[in-house]
Amino acid sequence: MLKRESVLKDKGIQNHNGIEFEELPHVPKINLRGQSNNIDFMSSTETILDTPLPTEPNISHVAVNVKVIWMGPNEWLVEINNENKFKEIFSKLQSTLNPQNTAVTDLTENRTIIKISGHNLYILLAKFLFIDLDKVFQKETAVAQTLFVKVPVLIVRNHKDSEKPCIDIHANRSHSQYIYKILVDGSRNLVF
Repeated sequence: MLKRESVLKDKGIQNHNGIEFEELPHVPKINLRGQSNNIDFMSSTETILDTPLPTEPNISHVAVNVKVIWMGPNEWLVEINNENKFKEIFSKLQSTLNPQNTAVTDLTENRTIIKISGHNLYILLAKFLFIDLDKVFQKETAVAQTLFVKVPVLIVRNHKDSEKPCIDIHANRSHSQYIYKILVDGSRNLVF
């Protein structure tokens, strides 16, 4: 069996010019596909996940054990906070949902998450993104699918309005080291 390895080699929390970086490498994740207008599908997933699937574009719903992120009208990314819960939820989704109309796929090792926080976080990200961060991330539940220097990423807001800005960048494992290095380099010349 292959050994699980962190893309950033488990560096822990790194602080660069007031911006903190941490890799969350093995967060269990499920890609869930189904019809949002199918009442049985929506009801079953809400029961299993303990939260409804978001149907509003670019938001997430958070429950005790999961975060459900809207990826498209019929697609969601489900993050689960521990391995045992992941196995239970994954199994229930597979056994409960109609496989003719749905898809349940384990994406745990497909993507890694880079958690970034700091008071000047949006200034740093603005160097590499073409979206208006203040507008896109107005809601506490906001997410954005965008390009980070030509690399597709998913960005998830993780802070309340009164807290220090904190986001997760979901990226393919093959791009994570590149993104991390660019962000660290960009943090070196932040102007306060």
